[in-house]
Amino acid sequence: MNDQILKPLAVTFYLTLAVLTGLNWHDAALGDDSPLNSTPPTTVQIGDQSVTLAEPTLGPDLDADAQQRRITPLLRGLSFSQFARDSVVAPVRIYLRYITNDAGDRLGHDVHVVFIIHESLQSFSDQDIARRLSGEVADETAATSPDVADVPAETLQSLGIDDAGPQVRYRKLDFELLDKVRLTGLLRIAQRSSATQNRIDISLVEAFDNRWQATDGRGVGGEYSGFRGWLTATSLEGMDAVFVEARFVMAEPEQWFAGSNYVRSKLPLVLQEAARNLRRRLGDR
Repeated sequence: MNDQILKPLAVTFYLTLAVLTGLNWHDAALGDDSPLNSTPPTTVQIGDQSVTLAEPTLGPDLDADAQQRRITPLLRGLSFSQFARDSVVAPVRIYLRYITNDAGDRLGHDVHVVFIIHESLQSFSDQDIARRLSGEVADETAATSPDVADVPAETLQSLGIDDAGPQVRYRKLDFELLDKVRLTGLLRIAQRSSATQNRIDISLVEAFDNRWQATDGRGVGGEYSGFRGWLTATSLEGMDAVFVEARFVMAEPEQWFAGSNYVRSKLPLVLQEAARNLRRRLGDR
């Protein structure tokens, strides 16, 4: 797959996987529950629409039968055993929905992804895998690494942010989208974990000057807002496996791609490849 497509569209997916799979925030341990207020409300403003993210399919304390009953409706006719087979190319279920206003104009995208990794939750939280996914360690097998950087304390203070710590981290993001749009911004990443489930919530910091700029000579750009998502990894009862689920919403200004469905057309392949790459890396340790 073309790296120029994979990098910008999957960067946030890779980043959330990296954080979820054990990026060490001041030695926060698996099973250390963070305060409830470490996670911002799961709503985001996309244009003139207030969009609320659905909650994860699985809670942290379900038995095996309850887990399978909740997962099965997402499988589009597959049996659970087919979905859960131990293979790099096992199914990845991806659901895409346009976010529109009352007039039917497209404002952005609602993306939902589910797949299974055959590792224990503890193994899936391996520090080395997380650091490779996040780009903090060189990985010659990786198709790409996100362009992210830690944020100086002075920057956070100037924005009135005082909740950074073991369970909440802020990272600057800078990347080019499909050789046409450069995005710069500040992400808030909050982590919660228990013995059976890890979760992160990720969002743009609206107080920061998040921007987009055309890079193809059109000379247009502006403020950017409208991104929020979460990702969970839940241990499957009776299996040495983890159910990975991600959901995020993102605004797509009409000026980016002249209202075409280009981003939507690329997302399924990009997200499927991201899941397969994660399976390969876990299997190659």
